[in-house]
Amino acid sequence: MAKQKANEYVLTVDIGNTSTTFGLFANDRVSQISRLDTSIDNRKTICARLEQLFGTRRIAGVAMASVAPRVNVLWQGVMERLWPDIPVLWVNHKLNLGLDLAYPKPATLGADRLVNVCGAVKRYGAPVIVADFGTAVTFDVVSDKDGFVGGVIAPGLPLMFSYLAEKTALLPVIKPEGFSNRVGKSTKEAMQMGARWGYRGMVKEILEQLTKPWKGKPFQLCATGGYAEWVIRGSGLKFQVDPDLTLYGLGQVYLLNR
Repeated sequence: MAKQKANEYVLTVDIGNTSTTFGLFANDRVSQISRLDTSIDNRKTICARLEQLFGTRRIAGVAMASVAPRVNVLWQGVMERLWPDIPVLWVNHKLNLGLDLAYPKPATLGADRLVNVCGAVKRYGAPVIVADFGTAVTFDVVSDKDGFVGGVIAPGLPLMFSYLAEKTALLPVIKPEGFSNRVGKSTKEAMQMGARWGYRGMVKEILEQLTKPWKGKPFQLCATGGYAEWVIRGSGLKFQVDPDLTLYGLGQVYLLNR
């Protein structure tokens, strides 16, 4: 793996279904993390935001992961306009990820999942299970012998909230928030409880099923994504909540393939 030079930054960009997250990777850490709605399709708006945040930084490279192909051309154009002489690395399964992919059709794996497992192995070692709580929630398993072996995909909290409101006449659209009662004292509070407790139950069942083939072998557990803290906090689940794991993984993939 090539090392970064002093004062050299890699711009890491994670294009998700709902939001796009970006930050600077240097010295094995991520800084200046910010977000934009993925729905923003005005190149001038995106360029202005990135120039405001990173215009004075020495950007040596760009690493991008996308699960929203509809905006890839837009973002490639943004990078070519702002940093025309800097290479842009789009993550895919053919790159060096620092681990094997024991998976029948690796071309079908989302770039976010690839960088998550790369970052998790670098930070926590293997075996490790990565849970990413976004629009969808993914669980990815890395064994210490075979590398990435597969995982689970389930609906994320945003889908749960929006579907309840869409398919019922009286239930409102809600967002993850705290609550103090043990029994819901309002419709909103009852929905919050159902979402958090129900989701925790799903997570526990998925973990139990995923680890069964290893017959009790301990796994490192890490959680990332915008809803990880809300689900995991106070649950008793032994996850390390790692908010910048995806951007960190992007930085690592860049160094492995520069």
